[in-house]
Amino acid sequence: MRSPRVIAIAVMAVVFAVAVVTLLRLGTRERDAITAVVTPPPVLAGTPVTLKPGQRLCEEDVALEPDSQVIRVYSGAPTSDVARLHITLRGDGWSTSVDSPPVGNPGTGADGIYDTSFAPPPRSLLATVCVSSAEDRPAILAGSREDRVHTRSRTTVDGKPIEERVGMSVLSGGPQAPLSHLKTVLQRAAAFEPAPVGWVLLGLVLVVVGLGVPALVVYATLRALRDD
Repeated sequence: MRSPRVIAIAVMAVVFAVAVVTLLRLGTRERDAITAVVTPPPVLAGTPVTLKPGQRLCEEDVALEPDSQVIRVYSGAPTSDVARLHITLRGDGWSTSVDSPPVGNPGTGADGIYDTSFAPPPRSLLATVCVSSAEDRPAILAGSREDRVHTRSRTTVDGKPIEERVGMSVLSGGPQAPLSHLKTVLQRAAAFEPAPVGWVLLGLVLVVVGLGVPALVVYATLRALRDD
């Protein structure tokens, strides 16, 4: 019959192995590389916001970084036949204008999501992002009046505030695995600490916790079994 010590070591080895595999899968699985959520998309009930040709919907105080490359908004149209969007970004001496992808490409809005690529700003800044229809037909965006959807940005249509909050996010390109830009993840997590001390110390803390705590658990367990 195997001793309790051997059984305990085997159980802990299996648990730690499963934990390591799970963490590696989470760290290497590609996901949307979102750098800022201006306004969350509707959670339960959406309220369509219709932009007639010539109308412009604008979101103020949108945080952009030098690696920001994509503006995401959500279609509120009932069908996949949607109008292309014209998007203008401007702030602190910088501006750019782009159209959403044409039909047949990802991010056209046909699947409910507009992903529009733009040339990133040279530095971090707060920008005003304006959206309008790029065609001679209305563009319908997904908005919300839910109390749970909050934003610091003010939404206007032709300069007039509206009650609806239109879902908008900023991405740094296509899907990425967290481990592929670990330094950036740590820097954002330690945004209010002085660089590079902030993200460096945070990384060291994660290493100590990730390795030190399991090691202490193993040591304490073996020590208790030995004392018995």
